Amino acid sequence: MGRLPDDLTSFVGRRGAITQVKRLVSASRLVTLTGVAGVGKSRLAIRVARDLRRAFPDGIWLVELGKVLPGDDLAQVLVTSLGLEPSDLPPEAVLADQLADKRMLILLDGCEHLLDECVPLVGDLLATAPEVRVLATSRAPLALAAERVWPVLPMGMPRVDREGHVVQRATGFEVLELFADRASAVLPGFAIGPANEALVVRLCRQLDGLPLAIELAAVWMRSLSVEEILDRLSDRYRLLTLGDRSGLPHHRSLRAAIEWSFDLCSPTEQAVWARLSVFAGGFELDAAEAVCVGDGVTVEDVFIGVAGLVEKSVLVKEDQPATRTRYRLLKTIQEYGRERLGGGAKEAALRRRHRDHFLLLAEHVDAEWLGPHQVEWLTRLRQDRSNLRAALDFCRAEPGEGHEGLRMAAALRFFWAAGGSLREGRYWLDEMLRAVSEPDQQRTRALTTNGLVSAMQGDTEAARALLAEARDAARRAEYGSVLVLTAHIAGLVDLLRNENAAATSRLAEALERREMLQHDGVALLSLPNLALLAVFRGDYERAVELCEECREICEEHGELWGRSWAELVLGLARWRQGDFPAALAHVHECLQIKQLFNDVPGMLMAIELEAWVSAAQGRVARAARLSSAVAHLWRPLGRYLFGLERHLGWHAEADARIRNALPTAELRAERSRGAEYALDELIMFALGERPPAPSEEDPVRLTPREREVARLVAQGLSNRQIAEQLVISKRTSDSHIEHILAKLGATSRAQIAVWVAEQP
Repeated sequence: MGRLPDDLTSFVGRRGAITQVKRLVSASRLVTLTGVAGVGKSRLAIRVARDLRRAFPDGIWLVELGKVLPGDDLAQVLVTSLGLEPSDLPPEAVLADQLADKRMLILLDGCEHLLDECVPLVGDLLATAPEVRVLATSRAPLALAAERVWPVLPMGMPRVDREGHVVQRATGFEVLELFADRASAVLPGFAIGPANEALVVRLCRQLDGLPLAIELAAVWMRSLSVEEILDRLSDRYRLLTLGDRSGLPHHRSLRAAIEWSFDLCSPTEQAVWARLSVFAGGFELDAAEAVCVGDGVTVEDVFIGVAGLVEKSVLVKEDQPATRTRYRLLKTIQEYGRERLGGGAKEAALRRRHRDHFLLLAEHVDAEWLGPHQVEWLTRLRQDRSNLRAALDFCRAEPGEGHEGLRMAAALRFFWAAGGSLREGRYWLDEMLRAVSEPDQQRTRALTTNGLVSAMQGDTEAARALLAEARDAARRAEYGSVLVLTAHIAGLVDLLRNENAAATSRLAEALERREMLQHDGVALLSLPNLALLAVFRGDYERAVELCEECREICEEHGELWGRSWAELVLGLARWRQGDFPAALAHVHECLQIKQLFNDVPGMLMAIELEAWVSAAQGRVARAARLSSAVAHLWRPLGRYLFGLERHLGWHAEADARIRNALPTAELRAERSRGAEYALDELIMFALGERPPAPSEEDPVRLTPREREVARLVAQGLSNRQIAEQLVISKRTSDSHIEHILAKLGATSRAQIAVWVAEQP
C-alpha cells in the first residue's frame, strides 16, 4: 500500500543522513527535514520512507503540497491523497475516524508555504491517530511540541587551500559521486580522475554542494567541459535551468527554487536578505546590524530578519564551538540577494558600511593585540577572511577609498605576520601602496608593515627599501612612534641578512625606548631577537635574561605570540648549555603555543630545534625523522630555517651526527617516514603522541581522542558535557571540535554526526 513515486534517477549519497533520519522516525512521531532550496529534502524523505515500508503495514503515503495554495482545504487534500473512504463528515472528522487505528507513515512534502494550515492539522492528526507518524519536508520547521527537526545540509566537500588546491583526498565524497553519476548519464564514459578532479571539486564548491545545482550543472556535460561550465557560473541562474520538466515549477531550475524561497519571506526578511548579500563568507549579528541598519531598516528589523531567514533555511547558522554565533549565505543565495539589491549607489553605500565595520575591527585588534585575547582575535579575523578581502577590494576598486585601504592593510599586521598570511598581506599592502602615493601617516605605517611582512617572507632587499622610505617620511613629518618601530623592524632585517653586529646594535638602540615594549607587539619581539643574537655569540646568560624579561611582559599582559618566540630562544640557549631536558621543555611550550596561532614557520623551527636536541642526546633515529619532516614541510615557505647561517650550521652538525650514527638503510627509512608526515602528525610525534595509521576506507584522519569527541557530538552532548565526561577543560573540548570540523571540512555538529554514522 501507499504511493511513493519511482526514482527516475539513482539516489546517490546521504548514507549517514538516511541512517539518522530513520532513527528519528522510529523514535518520534513527527520528523521534519528542513533546509535551503535545492538541498535535496524531498529525495531524502522519499528514500527514507521507502526504506521503512515494512515498519508500516498500512502503508506509506506521499502528499505533495507544492501545488496546494494557502487557503485550500488541506484536510480534504489529505483525505483524497490518502485514498480514504468518502463520507458526509467534515474532512477533519474523516481523518480522525479512518486513521485512528492505522499504522502508517504520511510524508508531507513541501510544507513551507502552508505552515499556518499544516500546524493545527498535523497536531490534531497526531492526537487522534496514535500509530500514525508524519515525515515532513519544509524550509522552516512546523514548530510543534512533538517535532524533531533534522537539517538537511549541503553535501560535504573536500577541503581546499587558499589557492584552491585540493588538500584532502577527494575519493569517497558523495558530492563527487553525484556529479559523476549525473554527468555520465548525459556523457557516457565520463569519470572523475586525476586530470579533472580539482576542477570538479571547484565546481561543486562554487555550487555550495547543493544537489539540485550539481544535477543541473551536470546536464551541461553533454555540450561543455567542466572548465567551461565553471567559466559560465558567473550567471548561474541562466545556466542552471535544464531541470526535470515533469517536476514542480520551483524544482525545475535553480532560479525558480530560490525565487520560491524569496517569495515566502516577509518584506523585512527580503530587505535583510538583500542587504546581507554584501557579506562574504559569513558574519555575526553585530556585523549585520552595523551594515544593514539604515534607510528604513532598524536594529530590530535586522534581528527579526536574521531569525526569520534562519528559520526559513535561507541563512545557515554555523554551529561552531565559539561563543559568538555566525551566519552564512550560500553563494547561490548571496548572488540572488545581490541581484535584488540592484547595484548603484545603494549597494555602494552598503559596501562602504561593510568596509567601515571591518576596518574598525582590524584597528581594534591591532590596538588590543598585546593582551590575553590574541588567539580569539586571530580566530575571528580568520573567520572573516573573506569579508576582509571584500573590504580591501572595495577600497582598491572604489575611487577615493584608497586611504582607508591603507589603514586597513596596515592595521592587519598581526593577522599577516602571526596568522600565517604573509603572502596575502604582501599582496594587499603592495596594492594599496600603489593606489595611494601621498606621503602621509597612513602610507608611512603601511610601508613599515610591508617592511615587516617582506622581511618575514625572506625578501630583505624589498624590506630595506620599504623601511628606508618609511624612515624618511617619518623623520620629515616627525612621526616619532613610527620612526622607532622602523628601527625594531630594521634590526630584524639585519638579523635575517646575517649582519649580526649591525642587528645587535640597531636592536639595542631601539630597545632604549622601553615604554614601547608595553604596548606594541612588534617592538616586543626585539627582546627574543636580541636574545637570539646573544646565543649566536655564545652569551647564553644574556640571552636567558632577555627572554625572561620578554616572558615577564607577556605574563603581565596575558600575551602569547611574543612569549612563544621567547620560549624558542630559551630552548636554544639551554641546548647550547647542555641542559637538554630544559631545552625540550621550552621547545614543547613554544610548540603548544604556536599551535594556537597556526604559526607554521615557528612550529617547524621548534621541531627542528628538537631534532638538534635529540641528536645531541643520541636519539638519532628520532632526530632523523624530525629533521626530514621539517625539511619537507618547509619547502613552500621560502628560505630554509629563515636563511640564518648559524641555524644552517647547527642543522649541518646535527645531520652529520645522524649520518655517522645510523646505518644507511635505517637512515633512509627514518627520513622516508618523516617526509610522509602531515604537519599535525609531525606535531603529535614531536610532542610524544602517536599519529594514527592512515586508513584506505577513511579519507579523514582523526586522532583517537578526536574520534571519541566526534562520537559524543553525534550523541547530542554539548561541549561542556563532553568536557565533563572526558575529564578535560571546556577549552580543550572546544579545541577538539574545531579540529574535527576543520578536518572533515564541516561547518556544523550535524555534519559531524553524519560522518560518525557513516563510519564502519
